Amino acid sequence: MKVSELKEGMLLRFKEPRLYKFMYDSAGGHWFDCGPFDEQTRVQGTIGQPLMVYLGQEKMKAPSHYGGFWNVRKVSVEGRVAWVFPDAWKSMEAV
Repeated sequence: MKVSELKEGMLLRFKEPRLYKFMYDSAGGHWFDCGPFDEQTRVQGTIGQPLMVYLGQEKMKAPSHYGGFWNVRKVSVEGRVAWVFPDAWKSMEAV
């Protein structure tokens, strides 16, 4: 999915089950970290296709601890608001 196609309130999910977890950022927010499911490299996290609500874009006051991003996009997942890493959008689709 292209980030430019996102509209606030869109429902999203992974195209196929993926490993995901939440990471805390020293800037005061949470990141939604997701990667391909591989039983051999599985560490902490959950495997699945959770529903996500796209909440929009936000400009951070300082570059993020994870990757130095200034403009981040937010989703609501499992009752948490979290920022999404830019490379994650290619594994998501609109519902």
